[in-house]
This record gives sequence, C-alpha cells and structure tokens, in this order.
Amino acid sequence: MINANSVSDRLYRLVLRGSSRERGCQHGRLLAEPIGVAIDFYHQLFRRHLGIDVTEIRRRAGRYVDPLAEACPAVLEEMEGIAEGARQELYDIVTLTVRYEITFEHLQLGECSNIFVGPQRTNNGHTLLGMNWEWRPEVMAFRAVIMAHCDDQPDHLVVTECGQPGKYGLNEYGIVAIETGLGCSSNRSIGRVPFAALIRQALMSTNLDHARAAIHDNPPEATINFFVADDLGHGWCLEATPSGVFERALQPEDVYWHTNHCRLVDEACAMEDSLIRGERWKRLVSPPDLIDRKQVGQWLADTENGDNAICKVLNPALSDKTTWLETLTSIVLNADTREIWVSDGPSAQQPYERFCLYEPFEDNQQETAP
Repeated sequence: MINANSVSDRLYRLVLRGSSRERGCQHGRLLAEPIGVAIDFYHQLFRRHLGIDVTEIRRRAGRYVDPLAEACPAVLEEMEGIAEGARQELYDIVTLTVRYEITFEHLQLGECSNIFVGPQRTNNGHTLLGMNWEWRPEVMAFRAVIMAHCDDQPDHLVVTECGQPGKYGLNEYGIVAIETGLGCSSNRSIGRVPFAALIRQALMSTNLDHARAAIHDNPPEATINFFVADDLGHGWCLEATPSGVFERALQPEDVYWHTNHCRLVDEACAMEDSLIRGERWKRLVSPPDLIDRKQVGQWLADTENGDNAICKVLNPALSDKTTWLETLTSIVLNADTREIWVSDGPSAQQPYERFCLYEPFEDNQQETAP
C-alpha cells in the first residue's frame, strides 16, 4: 500500500515499496505538487542570491551526475524515478539534493545540531541520536517522512525534502545517519559527492563499518559533519574538512554533541552562533543523570540565547531575510527500536510525533511540546 497524505498540510508521509527506480517513481508521482513547489523555490533562491538562471542551475546540478553514478548509483536511480514520476527534468531533481552544495559558498548560515547518547548513558540501554534541522522557513511546505520497504537495499525511515531520496534517518539493521554543516576556512571539502546522497548510501549498510566506509571512502564536496551509529551503542563522528576527513569513535559511555564548527581539527569557524550553541550544549549535557528520549527532545527544544539558540524559532523582526532560519523539525532517533520522533516545526512550539519503521503511520503517538 502506498500512502501519501499531509500532517498540518505541511509534513508529508509517504510509504514506498519496490526497487530504487520503482520507489522513485512512486515518490515523484505522489508528491508531484510539493516537488514542483520545491523546484520553483530553489530556482528563485539561486536567482536572487547567486544571480544564476535555470540554465546555469541545471548545468551546475549536472556536474554531480557522474560522481553520483560512481559513488551512489542506487540513489541516482531513485532520482531518475522521481523525475519520471513527477514529470520533471532530471537535473531539477538533482538540484534538490545538491542545493546545499550550490549555495554553501554564498549563504553561510548557522544551522543544525547533533547529539549522540550511548546506551550506558540512557535509562533503558538504548542508543539515542538527535538533531535539529534548520533551513529556510519556506521549506516547511515540502518536508516529508518516508518509509521505504525495499527490494534492493535495507528498509529505511527518513526525514527529507520532497523530491530528495532522503536525508536523516535509520534502517532495519539499526544504522542511524545524521549530519550538520561545517563552517570552515573554505566550505569545500576534499570530495565530489553531495552529502545528502552519502547519508542515503550509509543507510544502505548492514553494519556500522560499511556505514562509516560509505562516507569515509567517498567524501562529500561540502564541509560536513556526519554521525553514524548502530544499535550496539557504537558510532563515528566524521568531519569532512578542506584538509581531509577526521574521525572520532563514539562509545557506549559517550554523550557527544556537534554544531557547525570542527571539534576534531583546528579549523576557523565562519559561523559564530555555532560556538554559542556549542557552549550551551556543554552545559546541557553535563549532569551525570541517565538520559531518556524525552530529555533529548527537550535539549533540542532549548531556546536559550534567542536567535543563537539550539532551537531556532523564526524571528520576523530580522530585516535581512537572507538570514532567516527556522528549525524545520527536531528529530530523536532510537537505533534499537527503529523509531524516530519528529516535530512538525520548532520543537519549542510543536509536539513530537512517533514513527516506527514497521508500524502504519496511523498508529503514531503524539505528545505535547515542552
């Protein structure tokens, strides 16, 4: 059964089945309208801030096709299916996945936070990860939770933008993959692959070693921090920087956070608010108490420091709209139970809703906002 409906007319839910191509076609057909909205939005954004037209946008997107074919062929096949199903140009669908790579040298905005909590630090012995996804408030109109039952790779549950094969999520083997951007001296890393495709590639893994290798062996073009982890309580923090990929093993006894500055290598940070959020994370995670899923959700909902808070609530008073950012969703992921808890907007204002890889969306539970 394929299900496509919306929550609050904004957060779409989608259940897909079959091969990469088949799932892509279903995705494109069922979400054709918000995919069209997303394409129009990014065309306008790039025209306004980069001064480039549709022809140039497609040319820039097109140069990622060969790296995708080499490093992430199944992801590219899914994109081809999305384009077919939505009746859009392939390069426009690729643009949705590479929009960060197109803008990262022009719009350096502090966005996103990650947290890893190992099973020795949780009250039930589960591995928990959390993240805030910040980006332009217009993107509220085309976000989706996608459950994929696959013929050619592990089943997975992801949060993403309509028209993208996937961003943040987990798979049936208990592998979790999330990320934050890094503001370095140069925002260009040592690789060529779009970061969002690498997250999906990591979620094709059956074990943590393969998930790590999916990123380490094919670095992204943009400077990005990745967390990959498993249901055994282990993980990796990988910082893809201009000088290489630096790693830190995440252990069962760890509580480890990340914002938009490097923690593993000495790199200048172009995002001042990342340092402010980092100091706030240090204070939040310092108590030695055992941690549960609700505590992680409350951390992600923290609004201390206003516009520089971990959870960003849109401030319309900012006159420069190029700096407008909002927490599009907060996400708490349980590697053991294959559950994710997702807020439809800033978690400081919106409740979390539960999604489980093997339960119908209708069985979701909702709780009040902190």
